[in-house]
Amino acid sequence: MEWIQALTVIASLTAVIGIVANLLNKRIEDTNKRIEDTNRRIDDLREDMKEIRQELREIRQLLYKVFEIPHKEDK
Repeated sequence: MEWIQALTVIASLTAVIGIVANLLNKRIEDTNKRIEDTNRRIDDLREDMKEIRQELREIRQLLYKVFEIPHKEDK
């Protein structure tokens, strides 16, 4: 094998490895973006659930007031 053939093989392998590395980096970046988006959505859902819990507490308190039975006075 002559030195030109050896250089051609090395250059080809370097190009293939570079392309694969570039594609893997893009996939990793896409995965990280999806994870960040999922985390943001989960945080939004948690905030919504907190608001719903608070509203339910308020509704429950209002219902207690509306359906409150007056206390009978002791005779």
